[in-house]
Amino acid sequence: MKQLFSYPSKYSWIKDVVLIISGSALYAFGFSVFIEPNHISTGGVSGIAALIHYGFNVLPTGTVALVMNIPLLIAGLIILGKQFVIKTAISTVISSILLDVFPAYIKSYSGDKILSSLAGGVLIGAGLALVMMTGGTTGGMDIVAKFINKRMPHISMAKIMLVLDVIIVSAAALVYHSFETSLYSILALFTSSKVIDGILYGVDSGKLVYIITKKPEELSNSIINIVGRGVTRMKVIGGYTQSERTMLMCATRRQEVARLRTAVLRADKEAFVVITDFGEILGEGFKGLD
Repeated sequence: MKQLFSYPSKYSWIKDVVLIISGSALYAFGFSVFIEPNHISTGGVSGIAALIHYGFNVLPTGTVALVMNIPLLIAGLIILGKQFVIKTAISTVISSILLDVFPAYIKSYSGDKILSSLAGGVLIGAGLALVMMTGGTTGGMDIVAKFINKRMPHISMAKIMLVLDVIIVSAAALVYHSFETSLYSILALFTSSKVIDGILYGVDSGKLVYIITKKPEELSNSIINIVGRGVTRMKVIGGYTQSERTMLMCATRRQEVARLRTAVLRADKEAFVVITDFGEILGEGFKGLD
């Protein structure tokens, strides 16, 4: 692996190996212990493999997932390149093997299905996030989504993945003959996505505030004094009025938004304010760049 990729230090590739193995193990553990035994689906190739195993009972889920992933990985290697596919292939092999190993040695959880959905979602989300940190995935639907996105770039990856997951979750409800399956599956998917976002983008998420004002000096001082955050100034021109204004940009934590509103009201009641969410804040006053 060290020879296949360019790493900034000799220890970076070891970190990637540890992340891929750990992430694949967490994913397989969450799926085989909490998700599959309780007839819950989290989408993806593993979800399809679980349905095939349940319906035909010919091959174990992990084996079916590996067989399904092989042609996808080959096609991905040709179209998407080795940087993405090789790490994905390593993760796919490890997770597929463990999907068959864990049930043989670890007793599956058969209690409350809400707890199963939450626990499985947390473990799967954490596992996926660790693998994604290396630039890979656990395979399957991510590759299919990238194929579709290349053909139809106007459709975002997120929407493609959502449609694919909805199809698989709907199929699970039909195969398991239970409408509740889809509800528990949605809960597991939601939990998984939140855990992925939390690990990849950090819990130090916040708000990005844009303020268009006629009083940039007063407003800047008000924000600095009341909120304790720095401000960036930019000259802007109104598209309709053609008048020049100053736009202030300020990054804050969620709990600081109320104080920022107070600062704006004290300095310029006619200011135009836009507050948006963003995933992670890096830099002075927040999380370090390293």
